[in-house]
Amino acid sequence: MGQLHAGKQPSSSGYPDTLTGVELMVSIYNSASGNECPKSPFRATDFGILMVKKGSLKIKINFIEHTLNYRDILCMLPDHIYEIPEEPDATVIFTHFNKSYLVRKGIFFNIAETYKIFNGKELLKFSLSKAEYEQVLADMMALQNRLSISKHTRHIDDIIHNSFLSIVYDIFLLNEKQKKLPEAAINSKVELTNRFLSLVAERFKAEKRVIYYANCLHITPRHLSQVVKQVTGKSAGEHIDDFVIREAKLLLTGHVMNISEIAEELHFSNPSFFGKYFKKHAGLSPLSFKRDHNIAL
Repeated sequence: MGQLHAGKQPSSSGYPDTLTGVELMVSIYNSASGNECPKSPFRATDFGILMVKKGSLKIKINFIEHTLNYRDILCMLPDHIYEIPEEPDATVIFTHFNKSYLVRKGIFFNIAETYKIFNGKELLKFSLSKAEYEQVLADMMALQNRLSISKHTRHIDDIIHNSFLSIVYDIFLLNEKQKKLPEAAINSKVELTNRFLSLVAERFKAEKRVIYYANCLHITPRHLSQVVKQVTGKSAGEHIDDFVIREAKLLLTGHVMNISEIAEELHFSNPSFFGKYFKKHAGLSPLSFKRDHNIAL
């Protein structure tokens, strides 16, 4: 799931060893498949839909542990950090698709709307009824089968894409049904928030000031924070801090860089300032976090 071990090809019978460059695929994992889960934290660069067919799976999302049980479904999003701390006693089916595939097919997920819908307290994670589970499973299996058909088959690209859309529409309908969210109109506030979050994702290491992003967007910092909070529930500054702390935790967990190097990587003036910032937002010092998370990348 996500970015795994480099140098091997994906397997249709287990977790892919690497998803780099893979636009669309469906894989099934269980303990008998012989493929190991990634026990080190990794940052997802693409989208994924994971559903448990049997057993249970413990997974950390942005360093917070969740448990997925039979008929549970989870949508994995770019820039979130995932970790499976122990080999699961579970069978899961996983549909992976990347941004290149979406762009090539003319599908665009609005960042602000994705955040608003998918980044609540429960993320995009819910349990399915038996009928719902069977429908989603059938659609995933159909996509997996169609992906194995020769690429020279007439209209196969459209057949595969329509099969993929069936899964995506399943998820949106289930999400709307379970969370009962009103249809969000695309308006100027959402578009502004979308642009802000895109900028932060690209520049948070070097730029941590709300005024910088406000200047880029040609508005006042106060107006930016008000709009972003209205759309997402968090202020502009809180989003910037979230990006920085999440990256810091990933680097600290990796045990490749020392704290001084991480402070430099994140463009802090010195390790002491980085330590105070991290403790304020994470509740413990960088050294304590590093000691508590001793998994090497």
